Amino acid sequence: MTTIQVHIPDDLADKVLSITGNAETFIIDLLRNKVNELDKPLTLAKEYRLASVENSGLKTDFTHIDLEGWDDEY
Repeated sequence: MTTIQVHIPDDLADKVLSITGNAETFIIDLLRNKVNELDKPLTLAKEYRLASVENSGLKTDFTHIDLEGWDDEY
């Protein structure tokens, strides 16, 4: 475990201590939740990139079928 020294305003420290008896665990949980929240968009973006590659392959595979019997009018 790594120790990181953080200075917080007195009013915020008082609020944290009034909510919980263990400020360290409370702050660690908050940080863990925030990091997980920030990681989700990166994961979602990666999934979209992978789906884009797959969609490009499907588009190429079906190009000759998509053009048969279709015109520009609906």
